[in-house]
Amino acid sequence: MSCKEELRFLWNLVWDPAKYTKRKLSFGSAIRLYYMLAAIPFVAYVILGLISVYLGLPAHRFGATHLLAPLYILFASSSYLSVIWGGIVLFFILLPIGMAIDAVVYQIIIKFFLNIWKGSYDTTFTALVYSSLPILLLLWLSVLPLFNSLFIIVAPIWSIVVLVIALSNQQNITRLNALLAIIIKSALLIFVLALISVSIFSAAVYILSSVLPISSIGPLSNITANASAGAIGGHSMIAWG
Repeated sequence: MSCKEELRFLWNLVWDPAKYTKRKLSFGSAIRLYYMLAAIPFVAYVILGLISVYLGLPAHRFGATHLLAPLYILFASSSYLSVIWGGIVLFFILLPIGMAIDAVVYQIIIKFFLNIWKGSYDTTFTALVYSSLPILLLLWLSVLPLFNSLFIIVAPIWSIVVLVIALSNQQNITRLNALLAIIIKSALLIFVLALISVSIFSAAVYILSSVLPISSIGPLSNITANASAGAIGGHSMIAWG
């Protein structure tokens, strides 16, 4: 397909995902489609971001990219450069890597453990690329404070709807099974992340208790009593001396 045909395909996918998410793609074709899809929102994001910074809005406060604030500090010497750098990292690095990892998680949990579908990794990744369309269409608006809430509410819901339809078409399963797969994967992922968080917290508490044993620090009343006793003893020695 030519670039014009691809853009027309993406536009039609927005309004009729049930029909246009049936197209099968290899991993290479899917990632090329994603970068083509991301180009226009990226330009819009940068332009609006530069205007916002010019008007006095700090770059690190952009609604969708506040998590990239450390990257701004490390790699950008000005707010204007941080807008460009943040857009490059978000659109062309973090999002595609996140989808690639997400597709691996889906394949491991849903295909190999639950056997809900038998499709390849390419078809799962393609479905995720299709579902990224609502995020990309609205992500550039998050630069504007008034549209930040719109992005947070509308984009995830729209993306999940497209993902359910795309997984159903790509994996040849019912939409109910596609929705079930998404719920199971999300629940298991949340459980694993919670388990990891608890483990890290427990390890941190153990390390701190080893370095600074709580038992070596008595209650404040004991410390005060010991100090008073020492002071009285000192006075007594002086008096007897």
